Amino acid sequence: MGALALLLWTVTGAALLEPAAAHDGPVVQTKLGALKGEYVTVKGKDTVVHSYLGVPFAKSPVGPLRLAPPQPAEAWEGVRDATQQPYICIQHRTLLVGLLQHLLMNFEVPEMSEDCLYLNIYTPSKPGEDAKLPVMVWIHGGGLTLGSASMQDGSVLAAYEDVVVVVIQYRLGLLGFFSTGDEHAPGNYGLLDQVAALQWVQENIHSFGGDPGAVTIFGESAGGISVSLQILSPLSAGLFRSAIAESGTAAMDAIMTDNPLPIAQHLAEMSGCDISSTKKMVDCVMQLSEKDLQRVTEIEGLISVKVPKDGRFLPKSVYELLKNKQFNKVPLITGVTDDDGGYGLINFLLAPGWTDGISREQVMSKMPFFFSGPSEKWVHEVVLNEYVGTTDDPIKIRDGFREMCGDLLFNIPGRKVAKYHKGSGAPVYLYEFQHTYNEIKKMRPSFVGSDHADEIHFVFGSCFANAHIKIPGQFTEKENDLCRTVMAYWGNFARTGSPNGPGLTPWPEYGTEAEYLGIGLEQKAGKNMKRKHYTFMTKTLPRLIREKKEGPVVQTKLGALKGEYVTAKGKDTVVHSYLGVPFAKSPVGPLRLVPPQTAEVWEGVRGATQQPHMCIQNRQLLADLIANFTLRAELPEMSEDCLYLNIYTPAKPGEDANLPVMVWIHGGGLSIGSASIYDGSILSAYQNVVVVLIQYRLGLLGFFSTGDEHAPGNYGLLDQVAALQWVQENIHSFGGDPGSVTIFGESAGGASVSFLLLSPLSAGLFHRAVAQSGCATMPGIVLDPLPVAQQVANASGCDISSTQKIAECIKQWSTEDMITLSKEHLMLRFVVTEDKVFLPKPVEELLQKQEFSKVPLLTGINDDEFGWMMPSFTGPPGWADGMDREQVLSSVAAFMPDVKKQWINELIADEYLGSSADLIKIRDSYKEMMADIIFNIPALKLAKFHKAAGAPVYLYQFQQPPSFIQAKRPSFVRTDHGDDLFFVFGFCFANAHVKTLASVTEKEKELCRTVMAYWGNFARTGSPNGPDLRPWPEYGAEAEYLGIGLEQKPGRNLKAKRYIFMTETLPELVRSAQEKRERSEL
Repeated sequence: MGALALLLWTVTGAALLEPAAAHDGPVVQTKLGALKGEYVTVKGKDTVVHSYLGVPFAKSPVGPLRLAPPQPAEAWEGVRDATQQPYICIQHRTLLVGLLQHLLMNFEVPEMSEDCLYLNIYTPSKPGEDAKLPVMVWIHGGGLTLGSASMQDGSVLAAYEDVVVVVIQYRLGLLGFFSTGDEHAPGNYGLLDQVAALQWVQENIHSFGGDPGAVTIFGESAGGISVSLQILSPLSAGLFRSAIAESGTAAMDAIMTDNPLPIAQHLAEMSGCDISSTKKMVDCVMQLSEKDLQRVTEIEGLISVKVPKDGRFLPKSVYELLKNKQFNKVPLITGVTDDDGGYGLINFLLAPGWTDGISREQVMSKMPFFFSGPSEKWVHEVVLNEYVGTTDDPIKIRDGFREMCGDLLFNIPGRKVAKYHKGSGAPVYLYEFQHTYNEIKKMRPSFVGSDHADEIHFVFGSCFANAHIKIPGQFTEKENDLCRTVMAYWGNFARTGSPNGPGLTPWPEYGTEAEYLGIGLEQKAGKNMKRKHYTFMTKTLPRLIREKKEGPVVQTKLGALKGEYVTAKGKDTVVHSYLGVPFAKSPVGPLRLVPPQTAEVWEGVRGATQQPHMCIQNRQLLADLIANFTLRAELPEMSEDCLYLNIYTPAKPGEDANLPVMVWIHGGGLSIGSASIYDGSILSAYQNVVVVLIQYRLGLLGFFSTGDEHAPGNYGLLDQVAALQWVQENIHSFGGDPGSVTIFGESAGGASVSFLLLSPLSAGLFHRAVAQSGCATMPGIVLDPLPVAQQVANASGCDISSTQKIAECIKQWSTEDMITLSKEHLMLRFVVTEDKVFLPKPVEELLQKQEFSKVPLLTGINDDEFGWMMPSFTGPPGWADGMDREQVLSSVAAFMPDVKKQWINELIADEYLGSSADLIKIRDSYKEMMADIIFNIPALKLAKFHKAAGAPVYLYQFQQPPSFIQAKRPSFVRTDHGDDLFFVFGFCFANAHVKTLASVTEKEKELCRTVMAYWGNFARTGSPNGPDLRPWPEYGAEAEYLGIGLEQKPGRNLKAKRYIFMTETLPELVRSAQEKRERSEL
């Protein structure tokens, strides 16, 4: 079923006509013949209104006149009875009756027929009286699919405003708007019917006391759209003097189409027609019986017909006509209700129960409905973000969706049309209707305001209707006043072209401040209705679409790059992303296992919209890791050609923004990871920084070493240096400040940050550093590389008689050999080497002698670093259900394998396990012990060394895992290794290639903002502190730190007891034991 027709469901008016008392009615003479009507009176007025119902304005559009423009009506002999409502046009009768009942309007709906081109006339003028009254021609709504003249009663408006009211019918659905887009069925027959009715009015309305030179067309929903289209059509030029478009205009994209053929094919196919050619389709539809047509409407429900550019009624596109001011420049009233589309429409769009809340996914599934033609998913996401922001709250999403429906379909198109008309010099009056009949309001949820069509009761004066329609309840006195007020505004406009008059609140003319009148029980003038969303939809979104299509192009020293535009949820900032930017030559062939070489210049514009190849690694292990974090990211292919970086910047190309730069170094045990599993756009948008995500060689290719000149090792770290050098030389082109670079990383990335602090090669390449859950003092990260090199070479059949032969053999391996080796996924098998170039001395020596870059440092750990992921890889089977002491010692030995030092592991176990035999307590102590050995104590050591050197240090403990990840793990797991990344990168607001697969709480979103703010402030100033943030104490004599969670809590002496044991007590115990052994050996 086409949803568009559902939106314009207003087929009701104020009241329906009730036959007059049984006495002689008025007889009027028209050019076609005489009509006998009846007399009608209304409440509160003595005026007698003459009604003439079912007046033909065109030939019956049947037989050869089906799917053809209307033909002039034929004359009749004698006096034609005009006291019965005309047949309604072919439509879904049951659906129509249900809608009317839903709106508290009960009456007998006339029968259906193709013979339906009739109009009803209500006039206070006597037959033959030359009254020259203003004429108001009503065009009903109903999505171009439902509705009739019998559902509006013009008698009250005629009596109260001394005007002639004409209510017309026009062909609907398939018969009114079927179009193949060519000469066989141009379409728009229903709109041509409206033109024919207006022509009839011009020729005959003087007989009813009307002035053909003072015709106002008015309509609501699809009727308002029809009014707006009649203004644009050259066929209706001169047929009216002013126009009122209520809750519908031609600028509603959803009702227009550039290609009507698919809809025609769908309707024809439903009717059993051959759709192999447009002629066959039309010939078949011409032969369908009335029953066939009714069956189609019943199967399809509300057919989503649309208006095409047919070259006759609509010679050009709507926007072309508006922009070129090629339309009838008549005075215009247009407006909306204050909750237009906020209830009735959504009852059709969404399943029952939507009032209790909806999801983002439900909204996204409906987004195509609001756009004409194909539109990309990212556009839908951007629009959804505008109205819903980042929330996952079903009630907030419901209300945002309701507002969006009203804006996209009614409010913003109405503002657009008002602006175009004003620009042409035509007077424009804009309104917002703000009241609902009290009995209807009782039927709806309390959150609903004035919904689509709620104004019609007051436009037609239902308060005073005396016809046969029965509306339950009673209008209040204030509502009676509102009926009089609205009819007076509309009547004045029909008389003078201005709604203003005696006793009415002045209605300002629409002008430069988008003035409008709020119409309710009290009238109040306002300005710039829906300004924020109007600006977004008319300026920001078109700009985003244009820019997305064009893509930003930036010039670097090596050549031009064409990127793309991305946005983050909850932010209007447009981020420019440039992916797969080469910072070094491809490290293949003779460049394998050698330091990176400077990237080469390229010609032309290089595409930078695809993620780069990942470095050679265990792809499945990385995929499993991502899945563990409940993230979705498409992994690129692997290649040795992987020395690329991704850049995200809020600065426009060439803009000298001098923004802080944050260079991310991914983790993964120096064995797995890539730039593509992160997204820097959110941090960039929220913190107004340039984010750079780098890649570096991993595993064997990045860290293989023979410990001498034949394979010195540390190639991955040298790649990081090369990336930082590239940033220094090129980042200004992206709006970044090369004098304000912060390096940050986690796990092996945090360790890399720490190594870069120690290396003389990176001195001056960065100015601040963030090491998360990893540092250079971690055990086992720097080792003698030769045993591993010999083992790998020997297993591969290489000659291991010399380091030169080992290195030469490894360099000859195929890429497939490298991939095979990586699948063994032994984390940290290839580690950092003291190569005398990148790392000139042992880590401890460099730290103790303070031979490192003394830049501000932010470092820290999570409160359960060895809580789940790592023991799941390295722990014994069933460890989560409990462990014994032997299992603990065996597991520790895997990290500290020196057999001669296993007694030291026993000492550590004694400290953490004590004498407990409780398997659960041992398990928990094991987790704490391993976290302390690998992450916590090394981080605390690093902080202390940096502080002693005079560098500012900020220490943290992260204390909040993402709730959706926590829900997948046992309850004993707190904030595990890597859990902080979700908040540092603001994945709560992800809108690009990396997305969360679960909902996020509002408190977690606030934590995302907070963490990004701390990190962003640190990148800007060297201190994480800033406005609206809990003060973060600088690390000092009492080892101050910040506990980061849903609430931030400063603390002191993190892990003090264990730190003293590991750095003082244990070394003393080891020293004492060694002395005893030495004495005993003597």
